[in-house]
Amino acid sequence: MKENSLQEQLIARATRLARGGYSTIPVHGDNAPAEPKRPAVSWRIFQRRIPREGEIERGFKDKVTGLGIVCGRVSRLLVIDFDDALRYQRFCRHLPQYAETYTVKTKRGFHVYYRTSEKVPSHQFDGGDIKGERSYVVAPPSRIGGHVYRCVRDIPERELEKADVDQILNYFHASGATAREAIQGIAENRSVNLKKIYQRLAPRIGRNNALYRAASMAKEANKVRTDVENRLLGLHCEMAGRAGHKNETWEERWQEGKRTIASAYRNGRGRGVSVRGVPNSVREKLLKTQGSTVAARLLDIMYLAGWEIDQYFTLGEAVKLGQKFGLSRKSVLQVLTGDYSTFDGRHIISRRYVEYLDIRGLNVEKRGRPVGLAFQAPSVARLLRVMNVRRSPSDCIGVGDVRTAKAYRMAVHREYIQRISPRSSLTQLAGRLGVNERTIRRYNQALQVKLTACVGRLKLTGEALERLPKRGWRARKNTTNGFWLEAGDGSRLPGWRHLGAKLLRAGKSEARICIRQGSVFSLGDEPAPAVQFESVSLRQFARLLVLRGEVASEGGVMGRLGNAMERARSRASAMRYEKIQLFFDSVEERVAEDKVAETISGYLFARDEGGSEVRRPARRGIAYRMLKEYGNGNVYLALRSSYKEVVVAMARHALNTGDADQGWELLAQSLA
Repeated sequence: MKENSLQEQLIARATRLARGGYSTIPVHGDNAPAEPKRPAVSWRIFQRRIPREGEIERGFKDKVTGLGIVCGRVSRLLVIDFDDALRYQRFCRHLPQYAETYTVKTKRGFHVYYRTSEKVPSHQFDGGDIKGERSYVVAPPSRIGGHVYRCVRDIPERELEKADVDQILNYFHASGATAREAIQGIAENRSVNLKKIYQRLAPRIGRNNALYRAASMAKEANKVRTDVENRLLGLHCEMAGRAGHKNETWEERWQEGKRTIASAYRNGRGRGVSVRGVPNSVREKLLKTQGSTVAARLLDIMYLAGWEIDQYFTLGEAVKLGQKFGLSRKSVLQVLTGDYSTFDGRHIISRRYVEYLDIRGLNVEKRGRPVGLAFQAPSVARLLRVMNVRRSPSDCIGVGDVRTAKAYRMAVHREYIQRISPRSSLTQLAGRLGVNERTIRRYNQALQVKLTACVGRLKLTGEALERLPKRGWRARKNTTNGFWLEAGDGSRLPGWRHLGAKLLRAGKSEARICIRQGSVFSLGDEPAPAVQFESVSLRQFARLLVLRGEVASEGGVMGRLGNAMERARSRASAMRYEKIQLFFDSVEERVAEDKVAETISGYLFARDEGGSEVRRPARRGIAYRMLKEYGNGNVYLALRSSYKEVVVAMARHALNTGDADQGWELLAQSLA
């Protein structure tokens, strides 16, 4: 195809489109290989009006090879841009009534055209883009990178009403519009297929979140709760979990699913999840890695204020907005230009250095306000890419929830419990928010969270007896950590092997092994039982003991891990200490100020009036206080005697705090 003939075709096509009510612009195409889809003219004006024929001829004279159509209300055009053919084919199967419209084949996927008077903001979905306001698409007969755009379904564009637009957006974002819009769309269609909704959402947002979402939609469609359980629970139990998810029995998953559906039916209308706000995965990553709430709060404030995706704003506008919602100027500066502005070397909120900014955005014609730095409101897709997390729902955060750091963390905690009634430990809940367990207890007390303790039960047999640990000479005699033996009369004994053998010899056929599992946290008016008993298998019981470090497994990765941890404990418990007498004038040279050194070097101890040993951390201030209390010369410093033992202690500390890599490295040094 000759260059002149292609330009003539582009001009003729653009003229016909303009006469038909479409706003068109020239696109560089092969004329600028570095940016082939960049407009060849300033196209802001054509977002508000259709170009004249003279403007079309002048725009296409510079050997451009591409034609763009401006989307939005100026052209009454909405285009769905699919990145690949598979995503387009799935759309055609699920919504065949909306696939019958004008369609263009692109280099990788398809463009599906619609006409509508509704205002639809441009945004992304999983597998493509929605082209609405302030966007354009490359149209036939453009040529870019050797590929010629061509029409594969040459029929008139389908006209869409508001209900049609909502249904299409809800398909891409059961995840796409807000949760309220999704629920309204489902409520209009009473014949909704809950199984398809669950199957579509589960791989993307997780099994429990998908079950909660489907149950919430069913509730708004006035479906009976028992019918929803009959339809979804079997599918929920069969659905494979994500990589790394803990193994669960069918019964455990069934009970968890029932709690999730009950939670969805217990919540009021309009509560629950949305995808327009900040995803929960992004919130949790920011809270855990930054140790501060300011970045997550500012992102939620932008969504609460209704800022559009990719909207440009200045530092002053962000400060003004943050102060309106209770975020200080210093906090906003930290998020935009300070310590909390980046994650893993990338800016969370993108920036651009410009000269002028007007109410429509960036102004290259040097009109408007002179600025040096402009920021851009991030889309959900950008946040997921920067934070390197999976797409997840967004719990509803209100205006009052972003006022303070405590209110924000408590709101995130509240909505998580309200949504799925998690079965978890305090450590896991604290890790989500970047706080300690004591803080989670205070949140639970303030929110009146109901806690149900879960206890697994296993009949005491000869095979199960072999799994119980033996009591070492240094172990506590009257207790075992998180598990115990229960006789038929309800009496409890520590879970040592010799005590279990004693019960079996006495003929206690009703004796059981009990182990404490993660508790269930819930909110609502329904009463919750104090204790919930569940049956566990022998394999599950043995695995829990290994994970808690009570016993070592015979083989495999878990066996090597358990054996290594047991060896580290035994070395640490056999350490010898050098006893050094302390006086007021020797504290400064004997006790270090550095907290890490204090922890590693040893501890302080003294004898009280009853002769019992009192231990304190080896800190200089504590040493002086103990000398005042117990007398000069009556306080001692227990100091580890060798470098190798110090390294073993450091390895033990690293293993207990979850830093396995450092723990194994230090352990290897101690064994060298």
